Amino acid sequence: MPALLLASLLPAGGCGRSEPPRDYLARVGDAYLTEADLAAALEGLNPGEDSSYVRQQIIEQWITNELLYQEARRRGLADDEEVRRLLQENERSVLISALLARLYDEAPAEPSPEEIQAYFERNKEQLRLREPFVQVYYLFTPAEDSARTARSRMQQALSAGTLEAEWPALAARFSADAALSLELAATLYPEARLFSVSPAVLERLQRMREGELSPVLATDEAYHVVYLARRVPAGTIPELAWVEDEVRQRLVIQTRKQMYARQVQRLRNEAMAREALDLR
Repeated sequence: MPALLLASLLPAGGCGRSEPPRDYLARVGDAYLTEADLAAALEGLNPGEDSSYVRQQIIEQWITNELLYQEARRRGLADDEEVRRLLQENERSVLISALLARLYDEAPAEPSPEEIQAYFERNKEQLRLREPFVQVYYLFTPAEDSARTARSRMQQALSAGTLEAEWPALAARFSADAALSLELAATLYPEARLFSVSPAVLERLQRMREGELSPVLATDEAYHVVYLARRVPAGTIPELAWVEDEVRQRLVIQTRKQMYARQVQRLRNEAMAREALDLR
């Protein structure tokens, strides 16, 4: 999920309260951005995204949006006829979306492992990789000395053929986000979607050869080390583990489309039965 788009997940206008919340991160007038608001927006970060960097982006974007929102209200735009029409249209869209979300929640469409496996077997050709996938051993830290020590330890482990075995301990000791470091090393991910908030790291990765260990890479927010363990080219038939999330999402969408069609047909039938729907 692009970092700046995360800001759109925050509540519109923040949290207006008669008393300020204790854990607020930013305030504009009587609107507050809380830790809970920010945590909700940070859910679903892409692997490789620096949560501390995205966190600051979201806070700044919220402040900007709130300043603009309050200025619009100060100018009386909420009473403008065209604005009110647009707000009414938006209300319809929001209510429809809320209804669909409620229906989907009431009948979860989570596919079983057997359904995922069966879909994968039937559609391997259609699931060929559309872009290179990579497996990386990656860590970042705010301290340059720590990054250099980590790189040295990684080089020693590579020479001894023990990097995979030593990685949990290395990540726990040196990485500012050990969970992320372990996640990236566990399987393959689309190369172009990694490190979206650290373009310099992504650029270096794309120039690396399989089996290459990067030097310590300095960015404004941290020091990074990347080892490219594996790169699989576009066009390859994937292993299920690489595309399991995509397969799961396809099945969820398929099930929801069927549910949507059934619900709309039910509503049409009920409306016609009570003579509340005419077609001319």
